[in-house]
Amino acid sequence: MKLIHLTDLHIVAPGEALFTLDPAERLRRVIERINLDHSDAELCVITGDLTDKGLPAAYGLLRELLQELRVPYRLLVGNHDDRQNFVQAFPEQDRDERGFIQSVYDCAEGRLIFLDTLVQSHGYGALTDGRLEWLSARLAETPQPAAFLFAHHPLQSIGMPHFEPYDLLDRVAVANVLAASSQIRHIFCGHVHVDVSGSWLDVPFSASRGVAHQIVPDLVSRDAVFIKDAPAFDVALIQNGNVLLHRFRLGEREIIGGWPKNPVLEPVQ
Repeated sequence: MKLIHLTDLHIVAPGEALFTLDPAERLRRVIERINLDHSDAELCVITGDLTDKGLPAAYGLLRELLQELRVPYRLLVGNHDDRQNFVQAFPEQDRDERGFIQSVYDCAEGRLIFLDTLVQSHGYGALTDGRLEWLSARLAETPQPAAFLFAHHPLQSIGMPHFEPYDLLDRVAVANVLAASSQIRHIFCGHVHVDVSGSWLDVPFSASRGVAHQIVPDLVSRDAVFIKDAPAFDVALIQNGNVLLHRFRLGEREIIGGWPKNPVLEPVQ
């Protein structure tokens, strides 16, 4: 299974800018690259901060941009989003019985579980108000031996002091649910605007710098320096519960050499 992971689009209303950047133009470039090189992907998952202020006009622009994407997509919400405005713009996106933007996608390689960590009007995240119980139930009922989690907020700390006030509040409770399951193979997340990967509770996780602005990784200061770096997205190749992750960044590219396209292999002596 080929899967695309995008995060942190921070789309603003048409005609507006964000830190002198045009988030819509950056997303257009990413979509063009995906359509060119990865249109065979089964799904594209965008893990939140779809917009910067959660405004209806920004969601309208996002919907227009995503019409060009040739890969089916699932959208998650992040701390910069507004759940009600999102639902009005994307009513077809699945929700759970409490109205949270949570759902599952069962495929040949296992169950993809999409989580809603948004706490409206706050930067931190949580899986309170029945959301964690929903996750536990989806893990318990899955007929698949492998599960893959998607959330905006990382479920674990990434070691940057700046994000400590904006972490997941109920991390201990989440850890207890995850520790009780042997199915989880990978956690995909966003929120942090840096390239980071590792493992938590023996489960690998990954987040990318995202599509909009980026942050300079700082393991000491609580301050954050926002920068303009190349937009990035991840391509995950999933097979038999294993995840192979490639990160693509949209800088200027110049071919400076290479091997023959169809080299003649000499026999080993």
